[in-house]
Formats: sequence, structure tokens, C-alpha cells
Amino acid sequence: MTGTPRLDGVFGRMVGRLPSEGILLIATDLQGNLVDFERMIELYHVEARQQPTVLAFCGDLIHGPPPELQAPGAWPWHLGTRYEDASAELLLRFEELIYAEQVLSVMGNHEHAHVGGPVVPKFYPDEAAVLDASLGPDRDRICGLIRTLPLMVVAECGVVLTHGAPRHTAPSIEAFEALSWGGYEQVPILQMVDRDPLGALLWARGCDDASALDLLEVVTGRRSGVVVHGHDIVRTGYDREGEHHIVVSTSFALLDRHKTYVRLDLSARYESTRDLQEGQEILPLYP
Repeated sequence: MTGTPRLDGVFGRMVGRLPSEGILLIATDLQGNLVDFERMIELYHVEARQQPTVLAFCGDLIHGPPPELQAPGAWPWHLGTRYEDASAELLLRFEELIYAEQVLSVMGNHEHAHVGGPVVPKFYPDEAAVLDASLGPDRDRICGLIRTLPLMVVAECGVVLTHGAPRHTAPSIEAFEALSWGGYEQVPILQMVDRDPLGALLWARGCDDASALDLLEVVTGRRSGVVVHGHDIVRTGYDREGEHHIVVSTSFALLDRHKTYVRLDLSARYESTRDLQEGQEILPLYP
């Protein structure tokens, strides 16, 4: 599949820009859960019938549990509600949607493993190798698509979306754009967080508010706002880690009743995480 993604200013750069009007839906960390992916698409279409809507995933669309965990009694409690990995199908569906709808994902550490990141072991010693084999003849095209994912996206409403916590930043947008995905293949995972801003935004779990504000100031020009990210698992669905950064868990390792997504008004202004409230901006995936 070829063409131009429907969303302008997002793909093919490190710092993507979102529209200034409409609704923004945010989901995190699906890791091959096609049911939850399609649930977000359903929510997107409900919104899009009424007003312009963007659906943004915060990375880690891929790499789910192996088939042997589907055997009776084999599913571990810490993986939440049982599901089957459909990473290859999910990526092909995502590819289809970005050309037809206002849908995007930022890069996650699991996607990065396909385009120059370190080998990621989770359910398999090399997650990317297993998924590459599943993709078969679609592999090269899908990896080409993954290379176009942004490291982050920025909205004029004061919100920035990343995969990992905003522990480090680059000094300017130009410095972010100078980064590249390749060259991390041999970097030990435990060193990625402190390697550079790219490594931190893909791998960091948690940070202080000062670090979040540093990133917000560089990419929005204001020392206020909210960074929304995933990567970490919050069993209850979300955690306001500080005044200016919040981690959200939409799918992976959660029970259905705790899965959470975020709905924002792109024409509003969000100065801090206090502006995100349950039942308004913070919503259950399955009410």
C-alpha cells in the first residue's frame, strides 16, 4: 500500500504536529491486542461522525503473548484479561487506516526494535524477528512505515504525546529532528534511558516534573502543559505522576474494567494534569 497519510505534519519527522481543532483520542500500549485496537477505532468513528477527530496511539502497538499461553490454566494473572497476539494483522490494519483516517502512532520501544533499536526480549528472545517472520512479504513495507513514525506529537492545546516518560529532552526541535532511528542495535537496554533523548523517550519509566517541563518548553514554547505517555503499566488505568505528566494504560496487562483512554478537545488548553478529570477526559475503554 502506498500513498500519503491523511494526517499532515506527523509522519516522517521526529516531532509531529497535530491539528488545532477537533477531538483527540489517546491510547497506549496495545501489544498486539486487536480487540482493544478495534475498540479504539470504534470510538474514533463515533467521534468522527460529529466533528474532526484524531486517534493517536502512544507506541507499542505490537509484540504480544505466545500461543502457548492460551492453553487452559497457562494465562498468568499479571497479563490482565486474556487475549491472542495479532500483531501482524494489527499493523496491516493500522497501515490501512493511516491513509483513510486521521490515525497515527508515535514510536514505541517495541517498534524501534524493527528499525534500528536494540533487540527486545519479552515473550521471545527477539520479538522483532518473530513478528518480521509473521509479516512475510509485507515485512519490508511495514518496516518502512514504522520508520516514518514520530518520536512525539505536539498539540497546540498544550499536550505532548510520547511513548516513555519525558526524562530527558533535546535542546531544540532542530536537535530532535537531527536524531535518527538507526545505530542502537548493540546498545544494552539498561543503557538506553541515559543514552540520549531518543532512548529516554522510548524507555524511561517515570521522571520528575522539571524534566517534563523541560520537554514541554522545548517543543511548545511554554513551560506548562501535559505530557501523556505509556510504556509503564498502571493497574488502575492511569497515574498522574506529576503536575505535568501522566501515564495511561489502555490495554496491555490490564483487566478490561481498568483499561483507560484519554479524550481531549484540541481547541482547549490543558495547563496541568489537574485539567484531566475522570469521566470527562479520562475514560474507560469498556464502560
